[in-house]
Amino acid sequence: MGTTTKLWRLLAVLAAMAMLVAACGSSDDGGDTATDDAPADETADDAPADEEPADDEPADEEPADEPAEEVPADGAMADDSMDPVKLGLIAQDEELLSFPEVRSAAQAFVDYANTELGGIDGHPVELDICGAGDAPEGHVACAQQFVNDDSVHLILVGSFLGNSAAVSAITSEAGKPAITLGNDFVDYFIPNSYVFDPGLPGLAQVFFVFASQEREIETMSLFIADDPAFEPFIPVLELIAESNGIAINEVIPLGFEPDLTGPVSAANTENDSWLFVLADGAQCGASSAGVATVGYEGDLFANDLCMGQDTVESGVLDGWSGPVVSSAPTVDGKDVAEIARILDTYGDSNAQAAGLAGWAIANTQIAYDALVKAGGIDATDASVIEVLNSYSNDDVLGFPPVACPGPSAWTGACNQSPLMVDVVDGTMVAPGGFTTLDFSELDFLLE
Repeated sequence: MGTTTKLWRLLAVLAAMAMLVAACGSSDDGGDTATDDAPADETADDAPADEEPADDEPADEEPADEPAEEVPADGAMADDSMDPVKLGLIAQDEELLSFPEVRSAAQAFVDYANTELGGIDGHPVELDICGAGDAPEGHVACAQQFVNDDSVHLILVGSFLGNSAAVSAITSEAGKPAITLGNDFVDYFIPNSYVFDPGLPGLAQVFFVFASQEREIETMSLFIADDPAFEPFIPVLELIAESNGIAINEVIPLGFEPDLTGPVSAANTENDSWLFVLADGAQCGASSAGVATVGYEGDLFANDLCMGQDTVESGVLDGWSGPVVSSAPTVDGKDVAEIARILDTYGDSNAQAAGLAGWAIANTQIAYDALVKAGGIDATDASVIEVLNSYSNDDVLGFPPVACPGPSAWTGACNQSPLMVDVVDGTMVAPGGFTTLDFSELDFLLE
């Protein structure tokens, strides 16, 4: 790749974060289901989107109580008697740092696609789920499971922080394509690994692009979780802020106490904005209480982990702004009604609208589309890689247009458009829509 020593030092530091999350990882095979995702405008026989049935009713061409044809018409159910097209999913939904909505939302979209879109040429798509915990060991075991499964030709990697890089290292060496979360800079440089959310680089960059261009901010206080896993982000955030003309002139670590008024009140109220990069909604809520006590009136920004659904709906973040990777059903963005319908119709109790649900729905759709284009039941690892190496899609639910490869050295960056939202009356709204970034502007980090 021609990447320099400085880059690899940065990647080594960031990858080490995987060892700093909770220590008890484990792997567990989730139940297989005969379902799959499909793009909103593409059916199993490539019929146009406007022929899709409304809601979850079958198309007029084929009533729901009639058996599906071998290659079904638009809206027909997949034929369970046909061999399934398998899609692997690694879900980090065990132990403390878990995202149960990933398994639930992905399964919901898979069930929707098999029920309403006919699977792939009539074949049902089977979501093969491997559950894992906080630590990399479970994710590595899941990766090995799918690498050794000749019937799985594409893996969705819902592994968080450095766990994603641990998985991608294994899948890349085996020549198995993976669509992964971009929670580590290294994810963008691994062959056969594709990132369809703006991830860590995008979420780090958009704070400062948005703050500089939309809010004319020049000075900023950084509040960051007092945890070793967050420490490597500090120099990266400072460098990206500086490149956008913003000076982070103080860094204030925040613990996990229920009352954070003390450290928050120590911040410089003369700064144009305060940025909070925190671990969860509880820490975010405690921080917002401190901000209210201090009476700070500048711009307030939070990271995506801070802005959980319950925290937002409580109203404590009203007036704050922050990035999310998709519009999902929690904001006034693209395809909100359809995403909500799919979750309501096919989701279980974990199919919440926030968290990583938007990522799970969109990326399962992309995976479905890639498997269709790669040959469906006849797809191979190589044919899927060929499709993803030049993939583009303007109709991913809740997402802006995506395209591979990314610019410059950031070949895995297939989406460079995070959504900046404002919290108003306990709801996320996005009046400005997606913020288009250029990852090549981060090349200075590689020098």
